[in-house]
Amino acid sequence: MLNQIIGQRVSITTHKAQTTRNCILGIRSENNKQIVFVDTPGIHESVKLLSRKIVSYAIKTLNDTDLNLWIMEPILNSKSKQNQQSFLHNEDKKILKLLSGKEKRTVLVLNKIDRIGKDKLLSIISKYRNLGDFAEIVPISALKATNVEYLVELIKKYLPAHPFYFEENQFTDASERFLAGEYVREEIFIRLHQEIPYSVAVIVEKFQRTGRYTQVVCSICVERESQKGIIIGEKGQMLKKVGIYARKKIERLLGRKVHLVLNVKVLKKWSQNSKHLISLGYN
Repeated sequence: MLNQIIGQRVSITTHKAQTTRNCILGIRSENNKQIVFVDTPGIHESVKLLSRKIVSYAIKTLNDTDLNLWIMEPILNSKSKQNQQSFLHNEDKKILKLLSGKEKRTVLVLNKIDRIGKDKLLSIISKYRNLGDFAEIVPISALKATNVEYLVELIKKYLPAHPFYFEENQFTDASERFLAGEYVREEIFIRLHQEIPYSVAVIVEKFQRTGRYTQVVCSICVERESQKGIIIGEKGQMLKKVGIYARKKIERLLGRKVHLVLNVKVLKKWSQNSKHLISLGYN
């Protein structure tokens, strides 16, 4: 949704949960209005130190914003008609609790309505309206861009008067170096399964413009030797695929040719080690 609103790929997206690990800023400026979106990691429970850190980013953000957008996928079936929250996942119930007292500055965004028949949409919205006194409930399809511009216009009503925080032509505060690393991690999420993507961190060791090219050198950190072999793949084919598709994305971002080098190294149990997390940028 953020990428659709901004018109640029500032946040990586995959079909896997917990892809986002950092709070990513997306900035949309037009005429005399500027909206600064903060795309947070998903709020979920985990025993891993990494997960607890990234969830803390999201929870802190709830108190720092003028307006919250709670993005959910509509759930069609309700287990019980007696309990108004029975159709929610347990993690959604916890988010609802975190939003308690903040409903008036929360817009509930129901995404992926392209998967739902129009005849069912009104009853689904009615069901979600019983969850709380939200500022608005807006059904959208980020993939099809349905109602996305309507959502943007609605958000403008809640903007406080304030000078622009960023330059008018700026669409994120994330550096090109950071986004290059995220595109590599995105390709790993897309192409590898089970726990492998969640055990991966990407460090951009070098990001340098040289003549017609930008040289990007990344270290892909994994937690075990067996994971290193899976990412490299037979005869290096998996790592080659990740590199080819990540390079194309970085080239589109930079508008120039990119020479991308990927190295894989083992950093044992990095997601459970506070020193490793700090060195990898999860402060």
